Amino acid sequence: MLLNPAWFPTNLPARAAWFANFTANFTNVAASLGLSSSVAQAEKDNAVIQFLADSFLQVRSYESAMGQYRRIITEGDIGDPEPAIPANPALVFPDAVATGIFERLNKLREKILAADAYTDGIGALLGILPSKSESISEGDVKPNITVDEAATGYLFSTTVKGRAESDSWEVWIMKKGGTWTRAGTFTGKSGDVTVVPTSPGDAEQIQVRVQLRKSNTNYGDPSDVVYTTVNP
Repeated sequence: MLLNPAWFPTNLPARAAWFANFTANFTNVAASLGLSSSVAQAEKDNAVIQFLADSFLQVRSYESAMGQYRRIITEGDIGDPEPAIPANPALVFPDAVATGIFERLNKLREKILAADAYTDGIGALLGILPSKSESISEGDVKPNITVDEAATGYLFSTTVKGRAESDSWEVWIMKKGGTWTRAGTFTGKSGDVTVVPTSPGDAEQIQVRVQLRKSNTNYGDPSDVVYTTVNP
């Protein structure tokens, strides 16, 4: 299940910070709420969330470093310095937990709110009170994109999730040695872009990202960059 963004953040780093605060403070107030038996599970679930946040950063950095290594070792000139192979991410796995961290958290929140000793002060301390506005903060908006290249025609399709309150979105591309160029504007969940090749007849690798728009201005953060290869 997904949790209400009125009280629960929408991106992984913010969720990790939220979980850390919630778990530390819940451990201190659980006894007064009659919920001491829930502390151990909350701590285990928090450990998994912290692992996810840290490992995703490491994996993304590793992916970027591997991409750079691949480009240098394959596209570099003979005689250029040999790049170092990136070290594997050093992941430290937490204890396994059952599926359903968000559902467990939601049920625990309901128990906390129903406890006889509950106060809004405790709710604020734990971060479980809804904000005044249930709309997602623009600072939390960052789309996720999937790019699929066609077999021919220098064509690729982009699918965008997490568009929040945007009313349109732009596809930006960058060729090797070039600059970011807007390649199209769309309003649905997906759109097709045809690339003008640098060398007609040859496949070409490009970088792709998406910027959401709202009322003709940029909205939220750009998506992560995705590499794709368009084919003649």
